[in-house]
This record gives sequence, C-alpha cells and structure tokens, in this order.
Amino acid sequence: MSLVFKTIQTEGIAELSYLLGDDDAGVAAVFDPRPDVDVYVDMAREAKVAVTHIFETHIHADLVSGSRELCARLESAEIFVSHEGGASYGFEHETVRDGDRFTFGEVMVTARHTPGHTPEHLSYLLAEADHPETPWGILTGDSLFVSSAGRPDLLGADHTKDLAEKQFHTLRDFYLKLPDHVMIYPNHGAGSPCGADIGDRLSSTIGYERKFNKFLQFDDITSFTNYALTSAPPVPKYYPVMKKVNANG
Repeated sequence: MSLVFKTIQTEGIAELSYLLGDDDAGVAAVFDPRPDVDVYVDMAREAKVAVTHIFETHIHADLVSGSRELCARLESAEIFVSHEGGASYGFEHETVRDGDRFTFGEVMVTARHTPGHTPEHLSYLLAEADHPETPWGILTGDSLFVSSAGRPDLLGADHTKDLAEKQFHTLRDFYLKLPDHVMIYPNHGAGSPCGADIGDRLSSTIGYERKFNKFLQFDDITSFTNYALTSAPPVPKYYPVMKKVNANG
C-alpha cells in the first residue's frame, strides 16, 4: 500500500478537509469538502486515484458544503451522510450508521457516532485494513479539535442542554478511551467560531489532548456544560441559514 492522505486548509474560515486513499488500489475518499472543489479533483488526478466516496461528518453551519458539486464533477463518486441523530437531507445520498466500515485498498475507515456538536455527527477511525481494531488516526469533524471541542449550542436553546450532555459523553466515553498514539485530524483550526480557542496546530494526538485539552478534564456534566457554553464565541448570524442550505441541498 502507498497511503494517500492530504489535508486541505481553507484560509479565512479555518476549515480543514481531507483526501484519503490508496494509490496502489487507485481509490480514495474526500471528507467534508469545501465549495471550491477543483483542489480535490486536481489532487486525485495527481495521486492517480478515483474518488468513490464523499463523506460529510455532519451538517455544516459555517460554509456551503462542496459535496454535491464534487459529486457532479466526478462520475465515480457518491455522497455519504449520517443516518444517526434523526437528520434529514434533500439531496441524493447514501447513509452511514455507527460502526459501518469502508475499505479503500489497504485503508479501513470505521464510522463512529459522536453526537454533541450536532445530533447526527460522525467521526471516522482510520486503520490499516489488516488491523482494523488498531486505528492510527481519526477524522474528528467538529467534535474534537486541537485544544478544544465542538460547541453544543448551534441548534438553539431548546437543544443546547441535551447536546452538551451528549458532547460530554462523547468526549469521555469515546475519545478518552482511544489509545494515546491515535492522531486526530479535525475539521477546523484556530479562528473558527465552531469551537472555543482552537489550537494553532492542524493535528494532534489523543495523548496530548488527554493531558492538555480543557474540555477533556471535566468529571461532571454540569461543570462541563457551564464551561462549554461560557467559553464559546458569539454564534455567527448566518449559521442557521447555512445549516438549512447544506441539509436541503
């Protein structure tokens, strides 16, 4: 196997997306594409891989998703979105459930339901196909960031308490149970309003975040919720509209 793994950084909104695949097998996937999709088409061509899967970790609020545009450009690809959390979508798609696995040559991708930032949120464990239970990385979407975590208040006051509790359990019961060596690859870097004080580095490890990420230090839901809500920056006014655009297509 020759691993293809590219991070695409979008300045201004601090968005990170990913191209992942195996150039021996000639296949790849894109995760959370931005609207300017030329970069993925060009990268796939240079790596000599065909993009067959386009994954959305969740319904985005901060940018227009590029999934439908990328799918239209690539005859080989389908869009995969979360079946979890009661989300609905107004465009053609395939759904992904917690525990679903996808193979790209020698790369195994396993979906895990990580609610909190949104009800439907999925993260994707990355492993060698021969060792699927020993992941080397995880695409965390807007669930876990470097030095931060996804805010639980973007769906409005009626949902905030429930999402904050879900985020608490996602962080403690899922992420903190991963081995220290696992690399985390989030959907945003420093400057994004999707989390409080996101770190400057584009990636980290579970071990580092376990020790230094403030969101991973709480033992009770009340203290966690208070911190998560008081540390978050103001919600941009366009976020609710953008979520509807991305859900409806």
